[in-house]
Amino acid sequence: MIKDDWKLNHVGLFIRDWEIPMGYYQSTGIGVSIGPQIVDRDFAELNAGPPGSFFNREIPRVNGGSGPGKPKPPAERKPSTYRFMDKDCQVGDLLFEFILDPTIPIEGITHLCFNVPDPERETKKLTDKGCGIVLSFTQGDTILENYVDTRKYGHVIISFRPPVARWEKAWTDHNRAHPMASNWKFHGIGVAVRDLDRTVEYYEFLEVAAFQPESLIDSSAVKSVKGAEDAAEASIKARTRSALVGSVSFDFIQPGEEGGIFNESLDVRGEGVCDIAFTVEDLESEIAKLARAGVKVAFAGQPEAEAAFAYFDTRQNSGNIMIRLIQA
Repeated sequence: MIKDDWKLNHVGLFIRDWEIPMGYYQSTGIGVSIGPQIVDRDFAELNAGPPGSFFNREIPRVNGGSGPGKPKPPAERKPSTYRFMDKDCQVGDLLFEFILDPTIPIEGITHLCFNVPDPERETKKLTDKGCGIVLSFTQGDTILENYVDTRKYGHVIISFRPPVARWEKAWTDHNRAHPMASNWKFHGIGVAVRDLDRTVEYYEFLEVAAFQPESLIDSSAVKSVKGAEDAAEASIKARTRSALVGSVSFDFIQPGEEGGIFNESLDVRGEGVCDIAFTVEDLESEIAKLARAGVKVAFAGQPEAEAAFAYFDTRQNSGNIMIRLIQA
């Protein structure tokens, strides 16, 4: 089922120290800091636990991952007088929400937030199928955001907000028009999973995704892309299924061989989002631009019947997430 009335609001990334990824995204030209989101109440105040906030203590807390990898000790954090719990980064036309939690074991993307006509109704559809509510922010009778636990396969939470208000749209349009923002168009996310078939069954059971036929990623069957010839990458073979959730592509990937970026993602953090993807007008130009900023290509190719792509190894400094660019 295609959710035509689900409109992406933002992608949420849990990090230990937001100065590191924010500085990295800006120094490489990938993103631009845009400060706090415009919301009806300060989320830091809500987080203190007044009426209007609900935290489900029976569900594992939201964190950046569940894999066995041991994180490096966090870098010394710079002092900040910032009173909100999130900072935001504009990456192309994507609002990328950075959420601070110094105690998380593994950094990473935890949720995608959608504006929907009726958050209460969409929440109920998923809770009726056994999904719990992780947390909920409300103001009076208004739902600000409901986080629904859809992590059973793929470890991705879906959250719901009400339709975008006029003032929020103006804020979004202003950020997208920032002179330093790129013209990248958000495509979707890559999600590393251990069992592709069960993942597909789960999302079909939730009735939130419309799947495409299965395809295969095979590094031996792609041509090289100019500027990415030196990408150091092991042989990759992986089964994939792509699905539209709203207007966002969820590309589920089950790696089939040891080594490679997708197995590394599973080893470090367990199932979860391994990349955010954008379409670009000139992939070769973007590869060269990022190379000048010191960003290396991890895996790239030109499939015979599909668009050329490049995965950039931004994992160390950007919250354990790669950037994937696709030729439009």
